[in-house]
Amino acid sequence: MPRYASTIVLVASLSLLTACNKETQAQEETPPESVPSVTTLSVAMTPGYTINREFVGTVQAGQSANLGFELGGKVNALMVDVGDTVQAGDPLIVLDTLLLDTESQQLSAQLEQLDAQLDLIKNNLQRQRQLKKKGFSADSEIDSLTSQRDALLANIRQLDASLASSALRKDKSTIYAPYSGKISHRFVSNGDVVSMGAPTLTLLADSQKEAQIGIPVKALADINQMTDPTIRVGSQQYPAKLLNPGADIDMRSRTITLRFLLPEETSAINGELAYLQYNYLSPDEGFWMPLAGVTDGLRGMWNVYAAVPNESGSHEIARRSVQVLHADDKNAYVSGAIDDGELVVIEGLHRVIAGQQVQVLTE
Repeated sequence: MPRYASTIVLVASLSLLTACNKETQAQEETPPESVPSVTTLSVAMTPGYTINREFVGTVQAGQSANLGFELGGKVNALMVDVGDTVQAGDPLIVLDTLLLDTESQQLSAQLEQLDAQLDLIKNNLQRQRQLKKKGFSADSEIDSLTSQRDALLANIRQLDASLASSALRKDKSTIYAPYSGKISHRFVSNGDVVSMGAPTLTLLADSQKEAQIGIPVKALADINQMTDPTIRVGSQQYPAKLLNPGADIDMRSRTITLRFLLPEETSAINGELAYLQYNYLSPDEGFWMPLAGVTDGLRGMWNVYAAVPNESGSHEIARRSVQVLHADDKNAYVSGAIDDGELVVIEGLHRVIAGQQVQVLTE
């Protein structure tokens, strides 16, 4: 072989060897395709779930009375105003009784007149009886005086009744607190002329406060069986006692109003919102998982992604359709094509698609 041919073969061999070395080096420098990691949760199936519900109502005073007079008149004095606390028997509002005082004085004068006439008749009757014993008086005169005496006695009884009626009307010209409580409304002022029965003040009782709460019909049986119902008013929790099992359905709200007795030390204000704490147990099988692991599906369904073991010993992503039965601000209770113990992805959903191999990190 000529020398120049050997040289060409040697150069070609060196070039081929150099190219192979560069390709091998490039393959060594290229990193293998990375497998994304996802955080998963092992599914724990449960036969149902409990929901903490609250039914709303209002705090009501055990007694609420619109106080009015049994007769008409002009308001002479107001002893209380809105927000005042009163005790049973305290005077609250008084009418002008000048006319009643004048009427009582007239009746008293008439009564004194009748008493004087009665004394005269009694003295004359006594004299006639003494004269009769001596034979100087007729029976007719005695009978006439007796009749006059009886008529005067009847008139006196009538005047006594009129005086009692006047005193009663004067007493009813003052409204007294029928029970201890607080004034919530005032409808009159000094100088107003009120008619019989017109409301003047509204008095709310301090004791026996109640919570009146509307309950759906389907929850009525469970609530009637509650042994220790709890009412929340604001941030305070109060043990309550059910007073009635419900009578009829409100046609507007379609609920049944239940009355719950609150403790005596309750500081709730009349009309304040009250909430009945109620734990509802749903019999639907499913499991709890974070909301971050649930995505939108088709036709009103939702999807979760399961990490399923494959033949190579790793995991790959499988999409499963589920139904969200209940959700709060953090977790969802779902049911669907998921078996107990399977792994569902709860973090890293944006990095995976169905069929993709992943590295599993169990929470």
